[in-house]
Amino acid sequence: MRPDLIAWLTTHGFTTLARVVPTSGAMYAAVFLICGWLLIRRARAIPLLADHAVDIWIAAGLGASVGARIYYLVINGKLWSTPFATWFGHSGTGSWGAYVGASLLVAAYAYARKLPVWPWLDVAASIAPLGEVIGRWACWLAGDDFGKVTTVPWAIHFPQGSLAWQAQVARGELARSATESLAVHPQQFYLMINALLLFIVVSAVWSRNRARSGVTFAAYLLLYGATRFWWEFFRDPAAGGAAHGLSSSQWLCIGFVIVGGVGTDWVHRARERAATA
Repeated sequence: MRPDLIAWLTTHGFTTLARVVPTSGAMYAAVFLICGWLLIRRARAIPLLADHAVDIWIAAGLGASVGARIYYLVINGKLWSTPFATWFGHSGTGSWGAYVGASLLVAAYAYARKLPVWPWLDVAASIAPLGEVIGRWACWLAGDDFGKVTTVPWAIHFPQGSLAWQAQVARGELARSATESLAVHPQQFYLMINALLLFIVVSAVWSRNRARSGVTFAAYLLLYGATRFWWEFFRDPAAGGAAHGLSSSQWLCIGFVIVGGVGTDWVHRARERAATA
């Protein structure tokens, strides 16, 4: 999609804009920098966390990067067939691995430094959806995570040779001579809008409950799993959607909802116990 976007901008006289169309890698770097800046800013609003804000930022970024790559290898059955030396030398990531990896490494760092774990997870959860808002632009530019074929007015096409085009040709839905794919759901933008709304909501939850450990993290898991589950029905099977039953992402959504629900109940009960003590 990126080469076509550059060509379109150039053709229509937007040469300067065409020169600054980012690569997918640049978008992921933006995720690291922008989310890191916001994480540090929010952490420094809490005296208990301020001194370790930069370290937690690095831990979250490293955990997200490693987790995203390992998840991709696992979900595609390539973990054991890929030499360890090249695990991180090729493209291919999965957002679910980024969420889990960042959470685990943040928790591990906090535990190792004898810091309170839950406040850090709360801060990280409050900005996690923003990472997806930015990261889904990278997905669109790369043409992955595309949606199913559709006739809705807001459908989009991908160029010849794109992942959507290849999948449709392989299924016999499209002739090899076609210059673009069939119209598909703009799955990347569905997830982007969902993440933006979630970022606003979870940020509000964190702002009002920052003194109540675990509330924001549990709310994020519950809300993310519940909202993303629906949008996964629009994903093409060749891009990770389900051909039958539920996709791996939808099963993970269910897992997030369960853990988030249990966490919310635990926090509520803990608050009641404290009130009656």
